Amino acid sequence: MAKQSSSDSFLGGLSESRKMEILGILVMAVGGLLGFSIATYNPADYTLIQSLSTDSLFALDQGPALRIQNGLGVVGAYLAHFFVHLLFGYMSIVIPLIIVGYGWFIFRNRDISLMLWPTAYGIWSMVLLSTILGWLNTNYEWVESVWNGSAGFYIARVLQNITGIGSIIILAVLLLTTLLALLDRDLQHTIERVKDWIANVKESYADWKERWRQEKEEKRKRKQQEAEQREIEKQRQAEQQMRKKSQKSEKKQAQSQAETKVEPEEDEPESRSIDDIVEESQKRDRERMRQEKEEVQSLDQRPRADIEKKKIAEDEEDDVDISVYVGEGDEQADEKELDKQNKDKAKDVPKVRYKFPTIDLLDSPPNEGNDVDLEEIKENKRIILDKLKRHNIEIRSINAIVGPTVTLYELDPAPDVKISKIESYANDLKMATAAKGLRIMAPIPGRSAVGIEVPNGSRETVFIKSVINTKKFVESDYELPLAFGKTIENEVFMVDLTKMPHLLIAGATGSGKTVGINTIITCLLYKCHPDDLKFVMIDPKKIELSLFQKIEEHFLATLPGAEEPIITDTSAAKETLESLTKEMDERYDLLKDGMVRDIRAYNEKFDNGELDEDEGHRHLPYIVVLIDELADLMMTAGKDIEEPIARLAQLARAVGIHLVVATQRPSVNVVTGTIKANFPARIAYQVASKVDSRTILDTGGADQLIGSGDMLFTNGGGMTRIQNAFVSTEEVESITDFIGNQRGYNNKYELPVLEDETSSSGDIPDPLDDIDELFEAAAKVIVLHQQGSVSLLQRKLKIGYNRAGRIVDQLYNAGIVGPYQGSTARDVLVDDEEELEEILDDLEEFER
Repeated sequence: MAKQSSSDSFLGGLSESRKMEILGILVMAVGGLLGFSIATYNPADYTLIQSLSTDSLFALDQGPALRIQNGLGVVGAYLAHFFVHLLFGYMSIVIPLIIVGYGWFIFRNRDISLMLWPTAYGIWSMVLLSTILGWLNTNYEWVESVWNGSAGFYIARVLQNITGIGSIIILAVLLLTTLLALLDRDLQHTIERVKDWIANVKESYADWKERWRQEKEEKRKRKQQEAEQREIEKQRQAEQQMRKKSQKSEKKQAQSQAETKVEPEEDEPESRSIDDIVEESQKRDRERMRQEKEEVQSLDQRPRADIEKKKIAEDEEDDVDISVYVGEGDEQADEKELDKQNKDKAKDVPKVRYKFPTIDLLDSPPNEGNDVDLEEIKENKRIILDKLKRHNIEIRSINAIVGPTVTLYELDPAPDVKISKIESYANDLKMATAAKGLRIMAPIPGRSAVGIEVPNGSRETVFIKSVINTKKFVESDYELPLAFGKTIENEVFMVDLTKMPHLLIAGATGSGKTVGINTIITCLLYKCHPDDLKFVMIDPKKIELSLFQKIEEHFLATLPGAEEPIITDTSAAKETLESLTKEMDERYDLLKDGMVRDIRAYNEKFDNGELDEDEGHRHLPYIVVLIDELADLMMTAGKDIEEPIARLAQLARAVGIHLVVATQRPSVNVVTGTIKANFPARIAYQVASKVDSRTILDTGGADQLIGSGDMLFTNGGGMTRIQNAFVSTEEVESITDFIGNQRGYNNKYELPVLEDETSSSGDIPDPLDDIDELFEAAAKVIVLHQQGSVSLLQRKLKIGYNRAGRIVDQLYNAGIVGPYQGSTARDVLVDDEEELEEILDDLEEFER
C-alpha cells in the first residue's frame, strides 16, 4: 500500500498537460532517431550485421560492431536496412517525419485526428515517388537502387510488365494529381497556410519556453516568500514575548485597581497596531495572487482560444464562391421559374465565401509583463490606515485587488463607523497617497466593504489580443459581443450590444474614445459575418474612421450613389439618419408580416424557409451606427440630428439597429435629456470636471480617471471600472487589409432612398412620358389593397425600391393615389377596379 500511494503521489505531481508534453517529446525522439538511422544508411553495414554474434557485441576490443557506419549503430543498421533496402529506399524518410508530426500534436495537446490527412498523403507520396524512381532504375543505369528500395523496384517492374511504356504515363498523371491535391488549386492559399503553420510553431515554442521560465520564477518566488514568512513569524514571536513581559508588569500595577480588571479584555481587539493589520493583509494578498497566477496558468486560455478560432476559420474556408443576393431584380420580375431556381440554390449553398480575421494580425503582449509591486501596495495600506486612524476611524482589515491600471483597497470598518465619514476624507487620502486620481466607493456594490481605488505607479497596457484571444470571447454566444478590456480583477469585461441596446461614449480629448470605438469595431469584425452585420459610420472629424473604407464591400451600408462610404458631411449625416428611420419602418413591416417580435426570430424563420421572398422578405443583418463626434453634428444641425437619433434609440432595438454615439463635450446642449433617456448604457472616459461626469453618468467619478483608456461603464445599474483594450493603427490596417483583399459582395448593402416631399407638387414628369410597363399592374395592386405604399409594390411586383417609388409618383400624377404623407402610406383615391379601368382608358386615349 505504501508503494502504491507513493506512486500515485508521484504521478499526481504532474499536470495532464505536462504528461502530454513528456509523451510528445518521447514520440518525437523516436521519429528523430529513426530518421537519423535512415539518413546515415550504408549498404556495407548489412554484411557486418550478418557477421555479428553475442560475443562480438559485448566484446571490449575493436569488434565488427564498431565498424558499422550507421549513426545509430547496430540498431540503426537493422532499421535502415529494413526501411531503405527492403521497402522504399531513401523515400522512407517520410515515415519518421510523420512520427515526429504525431509527437508534435501530442506535445501541443492538439486533436490527433487532424494528422490523418497528412499521414495518408505522406504514405501515398512515398510509395508513388519510390515507384517512379524504381521505373527509372529499371530503364536507366544512372539511378541507384538505394533511392527506390526493393519495394519500389518490384512495384515498378510489375506495373511495366502489365502496361508497358504506358506505365510512365500513368505514374506521371498520378504525380500531377498528387501535386494538385497538395496545392489545393490555390497556390497563394497554400503558401499562406505554410506561413501560418511556421508562425504557430514559433509562437508555440515561445509560449512553452515562457511557461518554463514562469514556473522556474514561481518556484524562486515561493522560496523567497517562505523565507520572508519565517522571518515574520520570528518577529511576531519576539513581539509576543515582549508583550507578555509588558502585560505582566501591567497586571502588577493594576492589582490595586479592582475596577479596571475587565478593561484588558475589552481593549483586546484594539490592541492590534497598523503594522499588524498590514502584515496580515499582505499575507492574504500574497496567497490570493499566487492562487490567481496558478489559475491563469492552469486554464491556459490563449492556445485553446487560438485552436477554437482556427476551427471557425477552417469551417469558413469550406464555403464556395457564388453570386451574392442583395435586394430584388428589376429586369426579370415575371420569370417565376428562374426566380424559383435561384431561390432553391440560395438555400442550398452559402451566400459568400468569407474568412474571419486571424489572431496573428494582432500584436502579442510583451512576455515579461508587469510584476505586482508589493512594497508599493504595502506602503499605500499603511498610509490609508494611518490617515483614517488620525481621524478616529477604526479599520478592522484591509485587502488589495490589483488591476492593470488601479488597485482597489477594500476596507472593513468597525461597526460604529459612518461610511459617509470615510468618503468625506477623499481629498486627504489623495494628498497622502500622492495619487493622480483617487476614487472612493462607499460602499462597494454587492459587498459589505468600502473601496478606495488608487492608480498604480506603473500601469499595464491591456492589448486587444489578450482580450479577443480568450475562451470567454471565442465561445460566447452573444449576437454582437463587445469586449471592452479588463476590470480591476483582471477579468475580461464583455457585453452584448443587442442587450444594451445603444451606447453613449463621452470623454475629454486624448482620453481614449477613438481607440474605444476601434476596439468595438474590431470585436465585431472578429465575431460577425458580413451577412449578419453592417456598419453605418458617421465621422465629422473626417480622419478617425477613414481606415475602415477598405471593408466597404463587406460591412458598410450606404445611401445609393453616395460618394464616400464614410459619412463626413452634416447634410449627408442627416439624410443617412432619416434613411435609417425609414429602414426601421420597413423592417417593422416585415416583422409584422412575419408575425415575430424581434430580428433574431425573424431571421430564424426566414432561414428555415417559413417566409417567402416573393412577398419581399429577406435576411436582415444587424446595423451598427457609429457617430464619432456628436457635438459637431448638434452644433451644425441641432434638432434635425437629435430627432432621428432619438427615434432610432426608442424603436430600433427590435429590428436590429443599434447606435454607438461618442462626444468629447458632454454638455447638456449635446447630451440632451431626450438622448440620455434612451441611452441607458454609457461609457465615461476621463473628463475635466464633476459637472461633465454627472452629465454623462448622473454621478461623479469620471473626473478622477487617469486617461489613456481608463473608463467607467454603467448599464443603468452599478458602475464598473475598466481599462480599455488598446488596438493600434497598424493592427486596424492589418485587419481591414485582410478583409478588403477578399472577394466582396456583388452589390453593396444600400439604405432606402427618402421620398422627396416636393415631388408631389409638380416636379415629377408627366405620367405619359416614359410610363413604366408595370404601371397598370401596380395600379390594380394599389386599388385591391387600398394602400398606397412603396413597400407593397416591392413585395407584390418583386421590384426594387427606386422603381416602385417612380411608379407611385406616376400613380399620383394619374390621380390614383394621394400626395406624400411622410411615414404614412398615401391615400388611395380610386374605390374599385371599374373606376380604375375608366382612368386607364382615358390615359390610353390621351397617349394616342
